[in-house]
Amino acid sequence: MEGRNGVLMETGAYWLLYVVSVCGTLMHWRLGNEVLAAICGAAAVLAALRIAARHRDDLAAHR
Repeated sequence: MEGRNGVLMETGAYWLLYVVSVCGTLMHWRLGNEVLAAICGAAAVLAALRIAARHRDDLAAHR
């Protein structure tokens, strides 16, 4: 994706993945399905790392 709209869509997609996977983690944990809770938790961590990397790239581009 190129341009400002592409960056905003990509960042928004990672935020959506983060929110949904955190909710999935909590729901599966509460229902007693630890395997799916772990998978959703891993997806949340991955999304958080991608959000942080995008933020770091944006800061570096403004310098």
